[in-house]
Amino acid sequence: MGTIANSSLPASPTPVRDDLLGKAVLVTGLAQLAGLLIQDFGSDATGHALEVSPLNALMLQVPLYASGLFAMAAAWTLVRALLPRAHRVVDLLGVLVMAALVAVTEVDFGMQRFRGERVSLNQFTTYGTGDVLNSDWVAPLLASPVPSALMLATIALGWVGLAAVWWRGRGAPHAGVARRSVQAAALFGAGAVACYLPTRFAYYHQRQMARSPQAVLFEAARSKPQAWDAASEATARAALRAGADGAQRAGWLADSFPLWRAAGRGTSPAFGAAVADPPDIVIFSIESLRGRDTGWGFGDRQGAASLTPHLDSIARDGVTLPYHLAGGEPTPRGFITFQAGIWEHGQLFIVANHPELRVDALPLRVRAAGYRNLAFFGGNPSFDNELTWARRWYDEVVFGLLEKQLFYFRTTPDWMLMNRVIERIAAHDSTHAGQPLFAYVASNGTHTPYDLEDSAAVTADVPPSSDRQRRYDLVLRNADAQIGRVLASLRSRPRWRNTVIIVVGDHSDRTSELGDARWRGMPTDALVATSGFIYGPRRLIGEPRAITATTSHVDFLPTIMNWLGDTSAVATLGRDIFDTTRASAREAVAINSRGYRLDRGGYTLMVDSSDPKIFGAWKSFTGESPTLVPLSETPFAADDPARLHERIAYWTYLVDNNRVRPR
Repeated sequence: MGTIANSSLPASPTPVRDDLLGKAVLVTGLAQLAGLLIQDFGSDATGHALEVSPLNALMLQVPLYASGLFAMAAAWTLVRALLPRAHRVVDLLGVLVMAALVAVTEVDFGMQRFRGERVSLNQFTTYGTGDVLNSDWVAPLLASPVPSALMLATIALGWVGLAAVWWRGRGAPHAGVARRSVQAAALFGAGAVACYLPTRFAYYHQRQMARSPQAVLFEAARSKPQAWDAASEATARAALRAGADGAQRAGWLADSFPLWRAAGRGTSPAFGAAVADPPDIVIFSIESLRGRDTGWGFGDRQGAASLTPHLDSIARDGVTLPYHLAGGEPTPRGFITFQAGIWEHGQLFIVANHPELRVDALPLRVRAAGYRNLAFFGGNPSFDNELTWARRWYDEVVFGLLEKQLFYFRTTPDWMLMNRVIERIAAHDSTHAGQPLFAYVASNGTHTPYDLEDSAAVTADVPPSSDRQRRYDLVLRNADAQIGRVLASLRSRPRWRNTVIIVVGDHSDRTSELGDARWRGMPTDALVATSGFIYGPRRLIGEPRAITATTSHVDFLPTIMNWLGDTSAVATLGRDIFDTTRASAREAVAINSRGYRLDRGGYTLMVDSSDPKIFGAWKSFTGESPTLVPLSETPFAADDPARLHERIAYWTYLVDNNRVRPR
């Protein structure tokens, strides 16, 4: 009876683990995992860890890589189901694709390790020739033989495993192929969904950084970049330049790099004032700083009700920027716009998606002027790839990962971070007393959900309040008190009278306010209106006052360059904050993936990132439910929504093609 059943009935469904493609997926997945382990537990050419919390990184990377692999396998098995009589050819092609993926994965890791780039489609034409052996691409491989050998060994073992899988399964019968393939596709598809869904709980920018190479290449292949012929690019280039240089003084150096220009002598009254005696510069980038709730901002928290009395004490003797905008949100956008003086990518994250991008950087500018650079992070800077950039730019990067700690969930509390700032500045005074200091301090204690840290300087509510605004008030009071300790320490230094303090937010954030659903998720006040101030010697900033024009993160690079008398070529979208030339033309741009914001002359223009026909204009800094006004009643022209959209599209095109500045 068994013989009759075997000869007359279709073969029983073969589980995925017994399927040729299923085995190929397993081998490929193991090869990708091996590459992840080599990468995450490895170090760069300077000996720094590539991932400061490898197990946390793997918790996001592994499911993302697995979901991408399962999705590929599901698609391939569906093709086999449609072509059951050609299943051997389909299987062979599938194995070859998996073999290519094994190699591409290791190439991607190599690009990240040795060149700070992700694998991309144009690299296959750039590096896919014999000339690569004569380029500087191969030099880091030879200089790092151990990781290079491990990556090559992973490729070799993966290929051997795939060859063995194909050889053992090459004679599979035709019977039941369609049914088995549908079953396998369903299981692969379910696996892809099951692996991907948990990653949705991670921050979007962390998912972007942890994408698998097949996801990166797939997105590049399916995207349809705007075509820029010579005429349309000339128009877009002129519009971008006009916005970047409101005084129309720039000497543009190359159309291939539209922002690259000779800086020349600025018109700020403080131009070159720091050359003879460079000041120490300390920057506090406060997590989720809400300009509505600062003592120097645009809200009603001044005076006795202020949440920031320690910062208020120096803000009133400096230049306040109540209408200051972050360049975007979340944190990676604020980081790149402040440090590099450029806009964010129109959709992606420059720090995560374009680590190869050549940009100017404020810490590099001051380093060239003789400064020693320190960066302090209250969060984990490797989560969103800020660490890669910070290590390029700063002499020392300090963050809170404990020694030999692999998991890193808790961030550094503000009190501990400020202790480190005080300690490292004191060490600088001991070992580099004659060298000016540039310090960037990115706190994290005011991050949502606004839970007050242990050992806080303010009394916690018991039980904790369910009101987000109340919780934010407490964490901001604590941040102010902790920064106040740093200010007290700085005041005790002989160089206090020659010290610049800059305070901004990396971005802002919502608390309890209700918003207009039409603009939810776009860069409204709640998300990007941080306010800010600059305190320092009068020769640099002038008399205490408020600058009521809207400023942005991108403006700090040219401002400090002018203090230093730096006239070398620059690529920035910012303007010196103290340059009053054509003040009426000053504008600020904030970008996130949902929308684009342009502020000019006291009004805000908000444009949907996917459709410039969806826009609105209103009086700036009037809350989350603004009253719309016709464009004719604002400084904006009727075509400004389309022009803003086109400017950012062109800027994004330049970023995608690494055309911000030459080497």
